[in-house]
Amino acid sequence: MQDHVGRESRVSLDERTRTLLRARESFMSGERDSVDSPVRSAIVQSWKRSILYGLEPSRSRPIFEDSQRANEQFMAAAGPVIDARRGALIDSSSSLTITDAQGLVLSRCVEDSKLTRRLNDHDVLPGFSFAETAVGTNSAGLILETGQASMVAGPEHFFEESLQLTCSGAPIYHPTSKRMIGTLNLTCRFEDTSPIMLSWVREVAADIERALAVVSNRREHLLFEAFLADNRDSRHGVVCLDEHTIISNAAASRLIGSADQPILWEHAAEAISEGCTDRSLRLDLSNGSTVSVTVTPVQDGPDAVGAVLRVKAPSKRYSEPELSNERISTIPGLVGRSKEWKRVCRSAMQPSAMSLLIVGAEGVGKFSVAIGVVGRDAVVIDALDPESLDRARWVSQLQDAISSTDKPVVLRHLDEVEPSWQRSAITALTLARSRGIQVAATMTTSEHAGLSTPLVEWFDSTVTIPRLSDRTDDLPLLLDALSARHNRTGRRIRWMADAVQALGRVDWERNVSSLDALVREIVVSKRREYIGAQDLPTSIRVRAARRQLLGLEQAEAMAIMNALRDTGGNKRLAADKLGIARSTLYRKVRAFGIDLSAAHF
Repeated sequence: MQDHVGRESRVSLDERTRTLLRARESFMSGERDSVDSPVRSAIVQSWKRSILYGLEPSRSRPIFEDSQRANEQFMAAAGPVIDARRGALIDSSSSLTITDAQGLVLSRCVEDSKLTRRLNDHDVLPGFSFAETAVGTNSAGLILETGQASMVAGPEHFFEESLQLTCSGAPIYHPTSKRMIGTLNLTCRFEDTSPIMLSWVREVAADIERALAVVSNRREHLLFEAFLADNRDSRHGVVCLDEHTIISNAAASRLIGSADQPILWEHAAEAISEGCTDRSLRLDLSNGSTVSVTVTPVQDGPDAVGAVLRVKAPSKRYSEPELSNERISTIPGLVGRSKEWKRVCRSAMQPSAMSLLIVGAEGVGKFSVAIGVVGRDAVVIDALDPESLDRARWVSQLQDAISSTDKPVVLRHLDEVEPSWQRSAITALTLARSRGIQVAATMTTSEHAGLSTPLVEWFDSTVTIPRLSDRTDDLPLLLDALSARHNRTGRRIRWMADAVQALGRVDWERNVSSLDALVREIVVSKRREYIGAQDLPTSIRVRAARRQLLGLEQAEAMAIMNALRDTGGNKRLAADKLGIARSTLYRKVRAFGIDLSAAHF
């Protein structure tokens, strides 16, 4: 309580501020249900997300990213607009900050020396991240989560050191791609908060977008002219691009994938800066293939504003010896390039194997592999079908299929077959072998489950399908394939690199099945040609951002969850059971990112 009073003494204490501080204190202490009308819904939701990220109000400082790369086109357009507002910043003792689409501060303009020192103390500096996942509720982070202009005043901040500040921000969208490329944020002391801040920062953001449109129109015209000049022979792949725009001919589109634009632009920008534009370089794409790339800068006077890339597939003499074998072993209708997936293909596509058992965790794609191996005309017998719930009927289905047709047979959910059924099943399958009928079966197993029953041992070979977390290199190809399955617009959907990276950090409960459900939801609801991390559901971004618990932390988190389960979710009783104070329980719940609202006790 003493700390609460101390914070009140440092901010303006009108009645609404007192109410906000009390509501914030209750929320941060774990009494989430007590937060009602004094706190705006958008702020409460942001506080909840911040807790789920495992952040703590007193310790979650901005994170410095030494890998930041400024968007030159963005900053060239924003610079003059910001400079024209310096007088207003002096009069209002405020600062203007620009972040990129990941929340990294790109620039800061402040003329007041006292405010400068305060912002320095709070790490409001170029290179520091103010994404919601790093520092909790603030205007930049809220904009990146919601896509809407936002104000966060004093006690509405999550980070305790920001309670004396108010920030208002607006999103900045690229005029061509319509993707959010950053945020503009006006920051002042909490006691200087004004209701016109939000409208003012919106106007400045709109001026930046108009300036960006002028720069972009000229740049895109130069890129298009360069593309036309180089695309005289459509048999060769040609790509013309900058940070936001990519133009390619059909030959190049067959080689590059949806996640390759950042790779290509990073390669082109590096080649231009190092003067390596006079020779062909080899580049690995997201689908695992290697291409040869030659870079030519697109100039606007002395400045390079983009690049023309001539893209060629490697000649056969440079191909790896096993490349042709990998092509032969690819499972029809399925995609993948990871080492684990290639192992699956090699094992599953052995021409000598007339019977194949496919095992793995739930949702990894066992049935898809089976159909890919034996063909879509196979007779499918599922042990979980209502018609197959007793031994006589299931065995009868199997015997009829083998005796009445020469088509391949696929047995689904072999793990559901009762031990008493197995002798009859083996007899029927032996008939299939004598008739030359190919048989494939799927079986859901845990990672360390034994496979030693007579029915399992009947099969010539067994292939284990890896979990999605073990084949993250396949994500770009899987996303493209799943998007094409659910896309009804006719236009190709491209998954941006930040979205692919976020999805790669998620532990998928039902593996490819869970990913498929997410892709269907996004493709149907968003109807966008480009899908970035900001288009992912909040729950997915939370799971992607939550840090991995290691060693003792895992044990502590499990003990807390078990105590909460045993006490029906009663936090006081759970704390007593663990022998710790309630405040310690709340602190550890926040630090470990345990979502109490989503838990089932």
